[in-house]
Amino acid sequence: MSGLVFLVVAVAVCILGFLYLWIRHRDRSTFMSSVDRFEEELSALRPRKRESRGRKKVR
Repeated sequence: MSGLVFLVVAVAVCILGFLYLWIRHRDRSTFMSSVDRFEEELSALRPRKRESRGRKKVR
């Protein structure tokens, strides 16, 4: 019987630890978080403007 009690207590501690870590480290989501994430992905795919380095071209 004591082995079974130990197993139940160990499983309960693991579940409580998992829930604590999951709640503590989850992403905070707001109403607009999915839209913001989509905007970030679009800006990563958008071509960047070339910055001129050194001398400028003469036409």
